[in-house]
Amino acid sequence: MKRNLTLDEETLAAYLRGDVDAETAAAVEAWYAASEANRRKLGEIYYILFLNDRVNDAHRIDTEAALRSVRNRIRRPQRLRMRRIVVRACAAAAAVAVLVTGGLTTVSLSERLSRPVTVYTQLGERSQVVLPDGTKVWLNSNSRVEYVAPFFSRQRRVAMEGEAYFEVAHDEHAPFVVTTGGLDVRVLGTRFNIRNDEERHRVTTVLLEGAVAAHAHDNESSSVRLRPAQRLVFDSSTGAMSLEECKAADRSIRWIEGRFSFEHNTFGQIVAELERYYNVNVRFMDDRLREECFSGDFHVEDGIYHIMSVLQLTYKFTYRTAGNVIEIYPAPGR
Repeated sequence: MKRNLTLDEETLAAYLRGDVDAETAAAVEAWYAASEANRRKLGEIYYILFLNDRVNDAHRIDTEAALRSVRNRIRRPQRLRMRRIVVRACAAAAAVAVLVTGGLTTVSLSERLSRPVTVYTQLGERSQVVLPDGTKVWLNSNSRVEYVAPFFSRQRRVAMEGEAYFEVAHDEHAPFVVTTGGLDVRVLGTRFNIRNDEERHRVTTVLLEGAVAAHAHDNESSSVRLRPAQRLVFDSSTGAMSLEECKAADRSIRWIEGRFSFEHNTFGQIVAELERYYNVNVRFMDDRLREECFSGDFHVEDGIYHIMSVLQLTYKFTYRTAGNVIEIYPAPGR
């Protein structure tokens, strides 16, 4: 039997803190999506809190006047839409508030900003998410992004692991920064793919549209600017950068459609990709096989054994399976 829920400011604040049960959370989300007025109310709560923080910090703001001013110029809050994803967030990106009888109290500014929206995928999964600022992100298998809300900053920042494709919402006053593997990629509005291959100490950024600038964390003077159809390869172990033309830039995001696109990739690189999707452990019984190169396009639905059989037509090798372990051997006579 459903409870009668009162969605007052205190309940909304508890939801934003993540302190409500599943039933209440669902009710708040339905309420938020129901009307523009409801979305404005959430924005009003946030901005009231923003001004109250300034009172606590500077002790020189007329709170009552500030509240009246805010109500006269409410700004539409950021939309938070999550589709086909797993989300873990200590608080919604919009705001955190605690309303108590007789006054207004807020969680500290630093505490709120330390609570990012986290999105991740498991092995074999792909996901799409729209961040609170409107940026669209596609995550490849076994990847993760953490988005820090930019309400008190001129910078939108995402920490990333694995591989993701970004379509960044343009905001000239709030640059968008992706941090991964010791590299910062800074954009205003653009489309690009970035992959952090931790085992190879390699971060690869491919720009499809717009412009980005990238620099190592410990050397901002080493900034490199990319143009569309260029690829930047960053060695996270040495800090070296290599910028090259990438005429087939669209190939870098074929994974969004559930496709593998290999172009003169080593067998070792291909196997690493297959392991991410099919949750298998591939063992090379002769390390020389790792450096053999292959090209080809496959669909994830083809399955790993079909892909292995096609690759065998290019280079003769044999393989043996035992559970989720695949052992690869040179073909007899090689």
